[in-house]
Amino acid sequence: MSFAGNLRTVSLADVFQLILASKKTGALFVTKNQSRREIYFRAGMLIYATSTDEDDLFGNLLLKKGKISKLELERVLRDKPEGKKIGAFLVERNILTREEIIGCLRSQIEEIVYGIFGWKDGVFEFVESKSPPADIIQTELNPMNIIMEGTRRIDEWEELKKILPTDESIIELVRDPIIRSEEMRLSKNEFIALALIGSGKKLSQIIQESFLDHFLTCKALANLLQLGLVKVGKVVAKDLNSEQEEKALVEILAQVYINNLRFIFESLKEKLGSRGEKVIFETFQENKIFYPTLSQLFSGKDGQINFDLFIELYKRIPPETRIWKIISNFNGLLNDYLNAVQKNLGNKLYKRLLSEIKINIQNDINKNRQIALKYGLEEEFSRILKDRE
Repeated sequence: MSFAGNLRTVSLADVFQLILASKKTGALFVTKNQSRREIYFRAGMLIYATSTDEDDLFGNLLLKKGKISKLELERVLRDKPEGKKIGAFLVERNILTREEIIGCLRSQIEEIVYGIFGWKDGVFEFVESKSPPADIIQTELNPMNIIMEGTRRIDEWEELKKILPTDESIIELVRDPIIRSEEMRLSKNEFIALALIGSGKKLSQIIQESFLDHFLTCKALANLLQLGLVKVGKVVAKDLNSEQEEKALVEILAQVYINNLRFIFESLKEKLGSRGEKVIFETFQENKIFYPTLSQLFSGKDGQINFDLFIELYKRIPPETRIWKIISNFNGLLNDYLNAVQKNLGNKLYKRLLSEIKINIQNDINKNRQIALKYGLEEEFSRILKDRE
């Protein structure tokens, strides 16, 4: 029996559980905008997956894991027959063993599927009895293990986003870190991340070069930041060309965060009355450990933050990290209050409020669009809101 639906109403975990429980054989197609995933099952077990996203291509995975060089990959792509899968061709040419290909294939399947767990929207269709291409090398994974790990990663991503800087921020080693021996228990993944950083690289570049998957790389970097072994180096504040530009940039940030937090607070109070004030206070208290900059001056008790308070917060931060810390702290705060709205006011009101916030942000940006575009603010704000859709 084939079936279809939308991830807004049926979670990927529920779809996987249905396929596993009924021991179905076939293909699950999941599409969002231009991205498409194909996941194949046999008797409920996951055997193969493919994706249209370039980062998910098998050749790129082999490169990241150091299994082949870029030159070897180019030669393989040139020499293999049209339609022939890279893995099968590498085994035929004795470049890699079947076991090595299966190990990489399992990693590819996991990465493709974990990526969909972060989708809050998208259409899916399960086509029963549809088989993968005949010449591919198959493996077998238990969907229940994938469900458990995928769900755990979604929860952890929310915390990681509060710690990590933007993709364009430079990550550098701390030359003389304060080391507490009782806390220094580095994992293999953290050592791998340290080795990648070198003299300093963009966060996006570290993720691209790491043979760990996106999530594990980000988790390792977040841990290193918290341990004080790495730091955020060059950030947008260093690129400010004048005091006038800095003033204009700070005004945009203040308008966006103050206006939208006030809008959220007023919505909670209007709909929930006195309980709304309690939600505002408790949301901040539960998460303030992630806002070390904000917790100095903002309690969340009355849900009030004004321009003077914003400027005081800004001036307390060292100049070289001001912009990143302000954006990081307030993005995390905004995200947690949006979670509170969705939890307490329901999905319908939440989506309406989210749409209004998008309009508010665009209006604030349009007041000085040149500065906003120059320093990537539009992209930064759209990133957090896109994750909420």
